[in-house]
Amino acid sequence: MQTAFVLLTALVQVKTTCRFPVLFASVFALFAHSTFASSIIPLGTAEHVSASAAVFRGVVVGLECYRNAADGLIYTRTSLRVVEPLKGTFPRIVAVSHPGGTVGELTLYSGLSPMMKQGEVRLMFVVRRSDDNLTGTQGAASAVRLEYVNAQLSNDQQSLLDEVRSLTLSGQIPGEDVRDQTGFATSDLTTGLTDRGGGIGARFVQADRGEPIPYLIDADHLPTGITLTQATNAVAQAMNAWTAVTSLKFAFEGIQSFGTSADSISTSDEKLRIQLHDDYNAITATSTLGIGGQYTSATLTGAGWGEGGNVAGNEFYKSSCGFVVLERTNTTMQNLASFTEVLCHEIGHAIGMAHSSSNPSEPSVPLKQSIMYFQVHADARGASLGVYDPPVVQQAYPSNNTPPFTYSRVMDVTTASVTPNLTGINDVELRGYDLQTTNLTLLTNNAANLNGQFNKSGSIIKYIPNGFFATSARIDPAGTGYNDLIYLRYSDGTNSSPYARVRVISFNSDTLSPSDGIPDAWMITHFGNANPIIGLNHRASQDADGDQLSNLNEFRTGMTPTDSSSAQRITLVNKTNIQFQSKAYELYELHASTNLTNWVRAANPIVPLTSTGLFTGFTNTSPYMFFRVEKVR
Repeated sequence: MQTAFVLLTALVQVKTTCRFPVLFASVFALFAHSTFASSIIPLGTAEHVSASAAVFRGVVVGLECYRNAADGLIYTRTSLRVVEPLKGTFPRIVAVSHPGGTVGELTLYSGLSPMMKQGEVRLMFVVRRSDDNLTGTQGAASAVRLEYVNAQLSNDQQSLLDEVRSLTLSGQIPGEDVRDQTGFATSDLTTGLTDRGGGIGARFVQADRGEPIPYLIDADHLPTGITLTQATNAVAQAMNAWTAVTSLKFAFEGIQSFGTSADSISTSDEKLRIQLHDDYNAITATSTLGIGGQYTSATLTGAGWGEGGNVAGNEFYKSSCGFVVLERTNTTMQNLASFTEVLCHEIGHAIGMAHSSSNPSEPSVPLKQSIMYFQVHADARGASLGVYDPPVVQQAYPSNNTPPFTYSRVMDVTTASVTPNLTGINDVELRGYDLQTTNLTLLTNNAANLNGQFNKSGSIIKYIPNGFFATSARIDPAGTGYNDLIYLRYSDGTNSSPYARVRVISFNSDTLSPSDGIPDAWMITHFGNANPIIGLNHRASQDADGDQLSNLNEFRTGMTPTDSSSAQRITLVNKTNIQFQSKAYELYELHASTNLTNWVRAANPIVPLTSTGLFTGFTNTSPYMFFRVEKVR
């Protein structure tokens, strides 16, 4: 058996196989032809950006030749999937048009026009022609081919790209809205990402928060001649190949015997499980070296929002876990470089990559040299990405502009004859976070409005019940049920967070008039009577236990108003952990300062599941540091 034809098979959501692309036939076959040449005055980069209506980095995914009835010329319409918007507003796939191409037996060649090929990565500077189509600002000079070697650009090309990013503030400067110039992906080309249906892929979302994807390794058995140290190092090298070109990070959680095939573990823990053997017979074909894939949370709200967020206009499902299984008994796997290459390929599937091609005679060098080509190369490349791979994976995991993130909230609503209008009662503050910017926009959609109305004011969502409701059973905050519901997400103008939800999970009656916001049941539980005038310091504004929290704030924070030690206190501090008293399923932020004046967020927010909250994983490198925990309204 020739190792060049050993298959690398992809498994995706519930182990369905990937689509395999076929070869695209070049449109520039030469028959009878006409030519014209051109010359231009070169522009500096700043001039080029300024003169262009829109600027972007994209991957060629479609080519089509046509004759323009207005001028009789032949044009080639090139479609590019936008992977990095730099100036302007784009559709997912944008079309640009240039003179030249072949229609029937007639070929037109234009010296001004770029000759682009499927799979190429181009830095495009475009303007509108008089016929409204987009075209290169300076023809071919405005379609800069970016050539990656081992996933890296040359110094000159990297400098150019960095300069354009600087001039455009990485897509923040205004440009033209070109969403009317929608392109196409021909059926024999691939976006390079696995499709869960409807053109929607899936992605892990930890990178949006700057957090790693945890991974476990089952090394119960290894290929002959491969040591455990070599195997775990190979996994790390394969991971590093993907982290080098994306926002992804990985964290090794240890060696573990899975007890079953990794592809059968569908636990929604957002981890990767890498099984370096196939002792459970998940792989049936003798020519298959490995399988990789993921399980996904494939639900969308009516608004079309995904749990995996939106990257540059592309909606995603959320990857709930991923897997890799290797066939250790195949002799190809006894070569450490090939073993590492297969690992890198299958991890690509586990994070959402499809095959670059499944054509054994693939003539396209970028597709055939891709780490995602369906056959192992077995040429000692190890964990080396090809030119094709970085821009494709960056569609899901951009390296320099990650999507925002936010958190779902639950509400225990107080109802009364007159709805209370008090800060922190029947409202929540929705906060958005982003690793690059604070300029975020809150979007809401699909409000159920079953028993009331959601009103948005800035980042505050207030719920107004339709009337007085008797106290209801509390719906499990860990579940999905609700008495009312609204969806939300944050946008940075290019990307959007995974959707989150605000759920009303209980109604709690307050017969006091006017309502002080505190339900009768809570008053009876803690004070023995619903009437605040009975007993000492039982009013909402008073402090029954003298712990500096008013009774109203004791209710809001889930503390006990008759216990002075229950006061939302920090109970444990060390260099990497802070423990505090919390209210389960509420949102908390940790802030740090060296001077008690300037405070910064010291860790990602958390939503504790119990009455004890714990911030972990941060590192305190200062000689001294002050911390505070904030419960978000």
